[in-house]
Amino acid sequence: MTDKIEQFFRNNNLSEESISIICDYWNTEVVIRKKEYLLRKNQTENYLYFIVSGCVALLVESENKNSVIGFGYENSIITSFISFSTETPSELSLFGALESKVLKISKTDLNTLMERYPEIAKWYYETIEKTLIGHLKRQIELTTLSPKDRYKLFIERSGHLVNSIPLKYISSYLNMTPETLSRVRASFS
Repeated sequence: MTDKIEQFFRNNNLSEESISIICDYWNTEVVIRKKEYLLRKNQTENYLYFIVSGCVALLVESENKNSVIGFGYENSIITSFISFSTETPSELSLFGALESKVLKISKTDLNTLMERYPEIAKWYYETIEKTLIGHLKRQIELTTLSPKDRYKLFIERSGHLVNSIPLKYISSYLNMTPETLSRVRASFS
């Protein structure tokens, strides 16, 4: 398991010294069953997660509708960034779209590492920038692309998820009804 996170950091251009240091802190494993919550709305997020296997969904829950706004999958980082950064109750939930294994690091430990090691701080800030850019691009895509084009882009980026996670999560993420997703998928056959 440590091999995966070490490779992740190598792919993010951290030195072997920084990889060794950060991996010593990123050592608590959590197993999330399918449909089990890692974080519930109104809880404060204190951890950053590395997904070893599976898929974790970022969910906005309301009385009228639950909406998937993002997925974290193998070899990626996920958290409720607003709650994690501001130390306030989360407006989002994190739950297992599939059974998943994650490693976690506490905000306290991460902050300590960033204060001591500029390379780790640089990695974290670059991760936040990439995440923000990804979310903004997704908002643009949701408002400018047709359902067929949104699905096509999803397949290009995350095609490995299509046959493993429930289609209701994919349709929610793509901001379309399950019926529209079925019609769009049929047009690709």
